[in-house]
Amino acid sequence: MKNFKIKLGLATTLALALFISSCSKEANEAVTDGSTIRLNIGQTYAKAAPAKVGSVGRTFTAGAQTVEVAYNNEYTLVATLTPVTSGSSNDVLKASNRAATTSTGNSEQVLKQGTVYYVAIFDATGKYKETKSFTQGAGAQDFAIDKGKYTFVVYASGTNKSLPTIAPNATLSTVNFTGLTADKDFMLDQVEFEVKAGQNILNADLDHLFTQVTLKFDSSKIGAVTAIAGANISPSNTNADVILSTAAVTYTGSATAPVAFNLKNTTGTVIVSDSTFITTAPTTTGIVELTGLSINNSVAKALSFKNLTLNPGIKYNLELKVKAPTTVELGGKVWALGNLTYSNGVYGFAQTNDSYGNYWFAGFQIPKVLDGSVNNQKPSTAINGGATDPCSLVLPLNTWRLPTAQEFNTLITNTNAGGVDNPQNINNWDPARWVDTYDGTAGTNLGMFFGSQVNPGADRYKEFYLPYGGSYNDNNTGDSFGSQGLYLLANNQRLQMTGSKNTQGWSINTAAADPNFAMQIRCIKKGL
Repeated sequence: MKNFKIKLGLATTLALALFISSCSKEANEAVTDGSTIRLNIGQTYAKAAPAKVGSVGRTFTAGAQTVEVAYNNEYTLVATLTPVTSGSSNDVLKASNRAATTSTGNSEQVLKQGTVYYVAIFDATGKYKETKSFTQGAGAQDFAIDKGKYTFVVYASGTNKSLPTIAPNATLSTVNFTGLTADKDFMLDQVEFEVKAGQNILNADLDHLFTQVTLKFDSSKIGAVTAIAGANISPSNTNADVILSTAAVTYTGSATAPVAFNLKNTTGTVIVSDSTFITTAPTTTGIVELTGLSINNSVAKALSFKNLTLNPGIKYNLELKVKAPTTVELGGKVWALGNLTYSNGVYGFAQTNDSYGNYWFAGFQIPKVLDGSVNNQKPSTAINGGATDPCSLVLPLNTWRLPTAQEFNTLITNTNAGGVDNPQNINNWDPARWVDTYDGTAGTNLGMFFGSQVNPGADRYKEFYLPYGGSYNDNNTGDSFGSQGLYLLANNQRLQMTGSKNTQGWSINTAAADPNFAMQIRCIKKGL
């Protein structure tokens, strides 16, 4: 009898333990069936493509925007706002019980290491269960869960700022995150998913709901930024509210205060910023403002670029470039600032004033071939084409031409002592022609400035300068590179310049061109 009582007591205890365990599972949703979820989380930005099926993705018209404003009488600033395109690594399969998809390697799809993200779990009826947090890159991103149908809402702050929490008795349709600020870079995705036995893979791409802009200012074409006091972008609302179930955003508070770019440097040829976030509905009245901008020690000034199109959820690159002049007026004529170039059938001008261009025979439209593929020591129509003026082939067609010997002789006269293009600010007896390397150092090519009795320094970008690129005198090896400038003129004439560094440009003349000499070309505007 005693043994029976002991056995009965053990049985009763075991039954009671099982009953308590069952009640505990029902009350606390403890996991007992061995199912797990492995998370595979990426990110994406709004893009000009069909919206993702079953996601909160948004679609906007893509395309770069360009706004140009004057900096001074010589230069303009060109602002180009370009949306960053990004695909989605998890578009096809939001959830599965297979291994995680292979990364595409697109950095725009990868969730940044160290980003804290949250997984809010709602049951099939939309009742909130719990929220789990994970850190991208910190160990296995998985958790245990009962089998069944769920809605997973995955969200994060791209800048790891604090985010609101979900109330214990909430339902999916009522959760609204209010008072979000732009700097939180709020990201969100929602996945409806049935958890099955074993390991399940949950793929999610967090959509950025706010606008992100990175600024780059490039003044290298004309010099360096001496100073910039600041840069900002508007409009941006003070706050935004987000409904988690639909990703609908309501913009609240003032939309007048501009948001400052955090500039990593304020001097140099290239100024860059960190990513700047704004909260704005689609707008065509975006404004970027620069304050206290000085280039090459110019007087600091403010500039603004208006009527920019900004859309929520898009990542933009804003590139500001100083547009250097491409022509210079001297002697009553408009000249190209770079030597004539030719590449794959395209005619153009060298990007810097001191760069050598191609070499041309008198009376031929295609330059001398120097790659050894043919013997082009002397010109031939088979290799160098017909007698078309090569300057006329620069787009737009027939807007440029070869200069004449008379035009250069006039230029020589005008820059001689007492000439109309001689400032006579140093020595009345010297010509306004100066032989020097382009920036005064050994890092740039030697040549001759016109209209100046010294190296013009910071103003060299707008001066007429002919580099001493030598010529090919009936050979394929070249002659007088860096010590003589030979330029082809119209009517089979040529210009010749010599002279040492830091001397006045006395040695300059025009004469007939040798038909077997290949020379450089500096074009002049047609009709002038």
